[in-house]
Amino acid sequence: MKSCFSDRHTDQSVALFLGGKLSWLSCCKGYSSSSYRPVSCRSPQCALANKPVISTRELCNGTAKNACSIYINNPVTRSVGKGELISDLLNVTSNPDSHETPVTSPRRCSFGSASTAGNILNRLAKTSKGSSSVLSLLPQHAVSFRFSRIFALDLHEPVTNEKTSETRGKIYFGGGPYLHYMSDVEDFVDRVLTYAPLLINPKGKEEYFVDLRSMKVHGITVPINRKLLSINKKTGVGGTKIDIRIPYTTMETSIYKAFTKTYAEWVERYNANSSTSLNISMVTPVAPFTTSFNSSTVPMVNMFHRTETPSVSFIFPKSVWNIVLFDLVRVSDGVDCVGFVDGGSKPTTSIVIGARQIGFLQFDISGSKLGFGEPYIHEFMQRTSSLLVTWFISFFNKIISSFDPKFKKKLDKIFLERASHT
Repeated sequence: MKSCFSDRHTDQSVALFLGGKLSWLSCCKGYSSSSYRPVSCRSPQCALANKPVISTRELCNGTAKNACSIYINNPVTRSVGKGELISDLLNVTSNPDSHETPVTSPRRCSFGSASTAGNILNRLAKTSKGSSSVLSLLPQHAVSFRFSRIFALDLHEPVTNEKTSETRGKIYFGGGPYLHYMSDVEDFVDRVLTYAPLLINPKGKEEYFVDLRSMKVHGITVPINRKLLSINKKTGVGGTKIDIRIPYTTMETSIYKAFTKTYAEWVERYNANSSTSLNISMVTPVAPFTTSFNSSTVPMVNMFHRTETPSVSFIFPKSVWNIVLFDLVRVSDGVDCVGFVDGGSKPTTSIVIGARQIGFLQFDISGSKLGFGEPYIHEFMQRTSSLLVTWFISFFNKIISSFDPKFKKKLDKIFLERASHT
């Protein structure tokens, strides 16, 4: 995530996390900004950043110029460093799809300044200069920009770099609309969301839990010990949460074994009922996954039809979240793996839904509900087609590289003209 701080409009790359009390930057080499201000140790912001410490005497003890002394936490390594609470101007880009929430000027935002070097940035992205907590940014944005206490994540944006297949996600503050281009209707439409209630874990109030009741794989119910899906009110153990820090959904060992076994049962049923001679072939699994297939035998085309049963379904009391298309991961040429991971026999949380399976989510904090949208099939096909065209152009150029240069140039022009009309 890139945030633009200070009156100089300096971009700072930070790692984005859903929970956490405080956003922070590593400023051990100094922080240069004419709009920077230290936050007083006697201010409400300082007390809030240092909860549960409530004594002003403790907050101001040993600080220079009544600066607010805080502890910085790395959300990945859990390492802690010392710092100060400061404020500066934060520039937020308006949602280009909405005319209801214009942002015309920067607003002042409080965040931590890590004044010590060492390992505070360990295991964050190499370009990251700190950590950005949505939980700490949201209330400040809500007050400064008069937004609703709603934010949304779009982690399945179209490819932005055809050479590396890189994608770029988005985060929205203040609600929709979340307009998206639909190739089948040739127009922009708002996302259609389905909702499930957000739960509070008494031992993890900064995290986002949901009331998952069961799961299905291609319509087959996964046998799960229901007790594992409940949150223990005394210990906070169990339940299901959302966490974008992990790439793939993790499951407690017994749940994972039942899940992968159900997937294998679906493969057997598919092969037994297949009207063609092409059966799904399992191959040697690739770590960290345990269930892998020969890519050429996986019936991907069937997943483009809405009449097919979803690949994986998360069942809530009054709604269903279908994980379409993103249950499998292409790990190498010719190998697709079920993109879920064994989370161990005694994890704190039984199921942690990771970034690969998330897609688009809206978190309505005031309404205590989670909105989720399935990936648009036509967009996925358009993205896949774009990659295929790029690959074919490269392959085509290699074949004709030995041809006469003038003839090769004519062929390139003809092919690109045809491709632009498809």
